[in-house]
Amino acid sequence: MNEIEKKVYEVLHNLNWLMEGHDSSAELIKVKGNKVVLRCVGYCAECESNCIEVAFKERMPDIELIIRHSAAIKKENKKTKVREL
Repeated sequence: MNEIEKKVYEVLHNLNWLMEGHDSSAELIKVKGNKVVLRCVGYCAECESNCIEVAFKERMPDIELIIRHSAAIKKENKKTKVREL
């Protein structure tokens, strides 16, 4: 594991405990050079507050962050539905 991956996992660790309260999570897909690809799942995938981007910009300003929103969970009529974005 290289230094960028280690730092990404640190940031994700700090973010995910907050995101869990929103039935969401983020995970590392790959690192190539200074490009970091993440997958965001859950309610936070559709959120406009950009918490993930802000956290990485503050801690890792030299990376190019790409976020893939793979699924958003919507609760309707007491049922959980998953849809692809």
